[in-house]
Amino acid sequence: MIIGERLKQCRQRQNLSQEMVAEKLAVSRQTISNWENSRSYPDIERSIHLAELYELSLDELLKGDQKMVKNLIRSTNLVKIGRLIALSIFLNLILVVGLVFIVQYWWSVALIGLLLLNICWLFILTIWFI
Repeated sequence: MIIGERLKQCRQRQNLSQEMVAEKLAVSRQTISNWENSRSYPDIERSIHLAELYELSLDELLKGDQKMVKNLIRSTNLVKIGRLIALSIFLNLILVVGLVFIVQYWWSVALIGLLLLNICWLFILTIWFI
């Protein structure tokens, strides 16, 4: 059974409307409809809230829908990439400040070095997570 069908069955078993579920999860009713019709998937945080709302374990909610599990893994990887990009931006700021103090008049060298560092870092992130 796919996740959409399971979500709809669980919601109906709890005698909840799409509007009621949407309000509890702070999403639109259309979002609930999209999940139940498998047009889109809830993220991991909302999946956990759905499992709690429907009194299921997360495993019970997701079991059997490999597409949903892959979607959650992909979204988790995107969060990791976002954190790594934030870290790289922070490290680049430190590099720029350091270069400004060390090489005060060599702005072009500092900017070219920063650009090359960013290109290399994003290339590594892309290969690592995709």
